[in-house]
Amino acid sequence: MVAEERAEYEGRSQQRRDQIVELHRQGLKGYEIARELSVSTGLVSIRLKAARSAGIDLTPYAASDEGAEQSRAGASRERRRPGRTSRQ
Repeated sequence: MVAEERAEYEGRSQQRRDQIVELHRQGLKGYEIARELSVSTGLVSIRLKAARSAGIDLTPYAASDEGAEQSRAGASRERRRPGRTSRQ
């Protein structure tokens, strides 16, 4: 059996890293990512740690979307408050 070319291996490895990061950002837990990609939970952990070290944004989409929604909701509440009168 002939070993695969180094470039092919590195390409597959990079693709797997990208998949792990994407699934993490979608909110999947490490064991769920491992199951989805048929890899070990240890590999998922190592790849996420390496991504953090490399400065890759791992913020889950829901959290960043939720924060934006909360900011918009807070801003709309702030716009309504000045027009209200105090009942004290």
